[in-house]
Amino acid sequence: MVAPLRSQAVYRHRLWFTVPVGMLLAAGEAQALTEGHVPDMGDAVFYTFFLTAIAFSAAIIAAYQEFRWLVYVLFSLLLLLSVASQDGTLAHLLGGGPFVLWVVPYLCLSLTTAFGYLVVVLRIEAPHPLARLRPLFGFLALLTTLLPLSSALWLEQISLVTMWKPLNLLFFAMLLAQALPPLTWSIRDRLQRLLTRTFPVVVGGFAIALQVAHLSGEGFSQPDINQLNRLTLLLFALFSLAIVIWQVVAITREKIRAERQTLEAERNEARLQLALAEAEADYQQALSTASRHRSRLATVSHDLKQPVAALRHAVDQMQRAGRDQDADTLSRAVDYVASLAHAYTGDHGADPAGEVQQTAPSRGPEVVACGMFARTLEQMFAAQALEQNVRLRIICPDTSICVEPLATMRIMANLMANALAHAESTRLLIGFMPRGSNVVFQVHDDGVGMDAQMLARVSQQGFKGADSKGDGLGLSIVQALCRAQGMAFDLRSTPGRGTSAFVALPRHLGRP
Repeated sequence: MVAPLRSQAVYRHRLWFTVPVGMLLAAGEAQALTEGHVPDMGDAVFYTFFLTAIAFSAAIIAAYQEFRWLVYVLFSLLLLLSVASQDGTLAHLLGGGPFVLWVVPYLCLSLTTAFGYLVVVLRIEAPHPLARLRPLFGFLALLTTLLPLSSALWLEQISLVTMWKPLNLLFFAMLLAQALPPLTWSIRDRLQRLLTRTFPVVVGGFAIALQVAHLSGEGFSQPDINQLNRLTLLLFALFSLAIVIWQVVAITREKIRAERQTLEAERNEARLQLALAEAEADYQQALSTASRHRSRLATVSHDLKQPVAALRHAVDQMQRAGRDQDADTLSRAVDYVASLAHAYTGDHGADPAGEVQQTAPSRGPEVVACGMFARTLEQMFAAQALEQNVRLRIICPDTSICVEPLATMRIMANLMANALAHAESTRLLIGFMPRGSNVVFQVHDDGVGMDAQMLARVSQQGFKGADSKGDGLGLSIVQALCRAQGMAFDLRSTPGRGTSAFVALPRHLGRP
C-alpha cells in the first residue's frame, strides 16, 4: 500500500515494556492514517463484496479438495485486513485509540508482506528454474518479520514515517514477486496461461506506478491513498482468486480425465485378462482333445500292426511264388495303410508291426499309370457309393503321371471321401484329364454346394459344418500334401449345384 503522509504533530515518549507499545510511545513523527473515519455505504459495499468473493473462492477450493490453494484465500484476507487498518475502518470497529491507529497498520502490513513471501515460496513449483529463488524469498519473509520485532533498537532515533519506508519497499517487492509462481505452473489452456502470467504483472506494475507517483511528489491525499489502496487490492485479489479457481477447476478436470483413462486402461486390461483366461481354457481343452485323439489313433495304429504284418508276409510268399505284379500291387496298398498310421500318430521310425521299415513311406516321385489309381479308388469307394445311392463314374485315359504314389493316393482318397461324406450328391464323377504337361485329377459332385464364405473356411484345419461328424482335417490334409508335392489345388463350388476339386498332377510324357 502507499505510505502514509507525514504529520506536523509530534509525539515524544520513552520506550515501555513491549515493542508495539514502544512503537506508539517512542519519539517520532507521524499522522494517524485515517483518524476519526466513519464507514459509509461505499465502505460496506466494498468489504461485503470482497469478503463474499473470498468466501466463494474458499468454498470452491474446499469442494474440489485442492487445499494447497487456500494460501491465496488467506493472503487475500490479510491484504483486506491491511487496507482496513489503514483507511480507518478497523480503528472504527475496534473503538479507535493510538495503538489501533498507529501500531496495528504497521503490524498488519508486516504480517501481510511476510505471508506474501511465504506464498511465493510455497507456490513456486519445481523443477522450474525459478524454484532456486525460494531461499531468497524465505529470507525476505524472515526480514519482514524482524522489522517490527527489531524496532526497539531504532524507534527513539527515527520517526514512524521513516519506519514505513523499508516496509513499503518490501511490500511492493512482494507484490511483484506474486507474478513468479504462475510462471512455474503447468497450464494447458492457452487463454488461461495468458491470463495467469499477465495479470499479476499488470497489477504489480499498477501498484508500483502508484508508489513511484507518490514518492515523486504528486501529493495524494489520505482519502485518495485509501481509494488507490482499495483499487490495487481489488485488482490483485480478484484476479488472483479468479486465476486460482480456474487453476483448481483445470487441475480437477485433469485428475478426472486421468482417472477415466486409468479406469479405461484397467477395463481393457481386465478384458485382456479375461480373453487370455478364455484362450488358456481353450488351449487346455484343445490339448485334452488332441491327447484323446492321439491316444485313439495310437490304439488304431496298434490294432493295425498284426494285419499289416500278415499282409507283408503274404507279399513275401507271392514274390517267392513268382507273382511279382500282384505282390507289387499289394505291397503298395500295405505301404499306403502303414503311411496313414504313421502320418496320424507321428511314429515314422517304426513299422506298425514293430519292425524297422524296409520301405520308406515316401519313395520320391515315381512313374505310375493313372489306371492304377483309378482301380484303387474304385475298390476303396465303390461299395460306399452304392450304399449311399450315389452313382460313381471314373474316367481314366491311358496316361501316366510322375508322383509320389502314397501322398498322391492320400490326396485322391481324401477328396473322394469328403465328397461322399458331405456333398449329399446323387452323382460323383472322377476324372483324369490330360492338360498339357499335367494330368488334372478332378472330383465333381452334384450336391448342395457352398457359398464363397463357406468355401473360404472349409480349407481351414479343424473347420467342419454344423452337421459334420468328421474331424475337419480332410481338405487341410489335401492342401498340405499338394503344397509339399508342388501340385496346384483348386476348389470351386456353387450353392445348390455341387462342388468340384482340381489337382494338377505332373504328367509323364514318355511310356509308362
